Amino acid sequence: MRRRVLRVGVASLACAALAGCGAQEPVGQSGHLCERTGSTLAELPLPADLEAVFDPVVAKGMATMDAVGLTVAVQCAESPVYVKGYGSADLASGAPATANTVYELGSISKQFVAAEIMKLAQEERLSLDDTIGMYLPWLPADWQPITLRQLLSHTGGVPDHYAIFRVNPETPFDWTRDYSAAELAKVFLALDDGLIAPPGTTFFYSTTGYAMLTAVIEQLTGERFAAAMSRTFFEPLGLKHTAFCSATLPDRAVGYNIGPHGPIQGPEVPASFWSGGGGICSTAGDLARWERDLVGGKAVGREAFQAMSSRAALNDGTAVSYGLGLQLGELGQSEAIFHEGGTASFSSWLAYYPDRDLIVSVLSNTVGDNPTGIRDLVVDLTTVAVGR
Repeated sequence: MRRRVLRVGVASLACAALAGCGAQEPVGQSGHLCERTGSTLAELPLPADLEAVFDPVVAKGMATMDAVGLTVAVQCAESPVYVKGYGSADLASGAPATANTVYELGSISKQFVAAEIMKLAQEERLSLDDTIGMYLPWLPADWQPITLRQLLSHTGGVPDHYAIFRVNPETPFDWTRDYSAAELAKVFLALDDGLIAPPGTTFFYSTTGYAMLTAVIEQLTGERFAAAMSRTFFEPLGLKHTAFCSATLPDRAVGYNIGPHGPIQGPEVPASFWSGGGGICSTAGDLARWERDLVGGKAVGREAFQAMSSRAALNDGTAVSYGLGLQLGELGQSEAIFHEGGTASFSSWLAYYPDRDLIVSVLSNTVGDNPTGIRDLVVDLTTVAVGR
């Protein structure tokens, strides 16, 4: 199917679609799920009726989300990843969503950016307390003192220019051009170069800040972001179905919005518009494996992951519910390290529960009217997985 490319603003980047559910055979039939027994985690044989348990939970979640299709991945400790697709990856062709279906990750991409910054810090090519002005000296004077740590934790006072695009579609962005991260940041500044607040005084979620971090990565590595990610993470970690969304990826899902008469194919936004703040595509299984490598220290090391998953603080010492590229807080009844994501026509969620060493990822090719639907599905799957 030829996909429609967005050439106007992002004001229409919303809403979802409803379709039937076509199940695929799960991957990892011999895998394990976990539950806590006493003070230890036990790996239990995968129950024969797991699909019978999961399927109604997913069906309910899909109805809540108005999801055309989605794929779920679950893993406990070092057990094989259980993956299953539901619904449709492409209504026109009839292709079902499977374990191998590729989705846009949206803001889950931010943890890859953060991990790369941590790698560069380990190599002593930068410090998290360096100012952004050291790397992007063309920024306005009041932006230059913002530290890389503050950009990673959304405490730099940087506005979110993606919100400006949604409000004002008549912007100087050329939808046919492949922007570098620095070029994208300059486009943003042409729209609005004012800060929300002085650096370090408030938490304000900003994808713009991650575009600037991506510009630092491109400057220090001498590579475009896609190449740097492939060299540092995708290839070494065996993430074979993960790439920058501008790449040609097999089994890629078509994204959908809701229309007055049902699902309509959503607009395709150039990957360079999202930059590192949301430009990566992957499968639910690859995403679960990435999370395992991140948590286990294989991706960036345990000390770096500890820094990423610790609450950041404002100048006055107030802790925020965000680390470095990771959201932190209660998800359902348990503390979790997580991140959500969304693009024009895709929604995603990745969660890690430290007390159970449990990973749950859910990727969908639909943006629904109910923005909490995918979160609630993750919570319900977690409840089933741990037998609570």
